[in-house]
Amino acid sequence: MTDYQQTYWEHIEEGSLWLQYCSHCQRYVFYPRRHCPYCPRENLEWRQTSGQGRVHSYTLVRVSALPEFKDLVPYIYALVDLVEGIRIPTNIIECAVDQVRVDMPVTLATIKREGRALPVFKPFQKQN
Repeated sequence: MTDYQQTYWEHIEEGSLWLQYCSHCQRYVFYPRRHCPYCPRENLEWRQTSGQGRVHSYTLVRVSALPEFKDLVPYIYALVDLVEGIRIPTNIIECAVDQVRVDMPVTLATIKREGRALPVFKPFQKQN
């Protein structure tokens, strides 16, 4: 694991989602990498995200090819658009299959799989 990947996973373990940011392009970067994918710059900085987003697309996984997820089927696999402008692949938890929808607001959560915290999202519930 590289240094930049390690930073990402350490923050996930703490329950927060941090992404790299290119101050030259003024854009967030996902997945962690050495160079900005939009320009040839290095020295990307880390910024904490809001952990808020909306479901862009989703599907129901009924048969998982990944052994670490076989006990979770069926589960919702989704692309989530973060408010920071990045789309990430993830799972939606704590949501009935018939309740998930495109543009549904979601918030960051984590689950433990194979001894590692993974970023997932759950429906966002406004506090009254």
